[in-house]
Amino acid sequence: MKIYLRFRLAVFVISLSSTCVAPVLAQVCPKEYSLPNLENAHEEYPPTQRVASVRSDRDLTLAWALPAEFTEIEPFIGKEYQLAEHEGLDFIHSNPLIAQVPVRSVADGTVVYIRRDCPQSGSFAPNSLQRDCGGDWGNHIVIRHPNGLFTRYAHLYPDSIQVKVGQKIIRGQELGYMGNSGRSDTRHLHFELGVAIKIKPCAPAQSFHYVYNPAIYLQWANLQ
Repeated sequence: MKIYLRFRLAVFVISLSSTCVAPVLAQVCPKEYSLPNLENAHEEYPPTQRVASVRSDRDLTLAWALPAEFTEIEPFIGKEYQLAEHEGLDFIHSNPLIAQVPVRSVADGTVVYIRRDCPQSGSFAPNSLQRDCGGDWGNHIVIRHPNGLFTRYAHLYPDSIQVKVGQKIIRGQELGYMGNSGRSDTRHLHFELGVAIKIKPCAPAQSFHYVYNPAIYLQWANLQ
């Protein structure tokens, strides 16, 4: 009986030790995904997003603002109900005399995802560092808006993100700076508008369930 009791006690102590140590040894994500060793890390590629019809009964009464100043725009490319060729709008700022270009929220909302550890090699030539970081989006932020829409702000400048997951955001609030991280060829903001079933803050970069053409859906004049 004594041997049995000692055995049970030993099992309990080992079990308790494992319970206490495991969270310390495991990669912890309080609210934000990160990879500790980017050089040897494998990035998961989210699937290409499908285009939804801009005819929608979703509430458009939110006040929408442009997310950044720009010198030119690359348009959204995609046909309804098919996979998008270019899933958002690219707001490009090619003036090297402007050191940093702020990126701002287009509407009120809540931050639901952040990726902030992607490097970049420079601002005005194709990025040569970890181009697949953040699922090709590089440093990026996803915001959920009150009407169920989501926006993504991608290729942000390293260490420039100023918000946290769970934070409430107001329209026009500065999120970070325009950059060239991820699969990017020059300084720009890749902006997406879409709908997601759920965005997990501790998972690798995730696609929206489907995307809209922001220029049409948000009725931004002269951006189509």
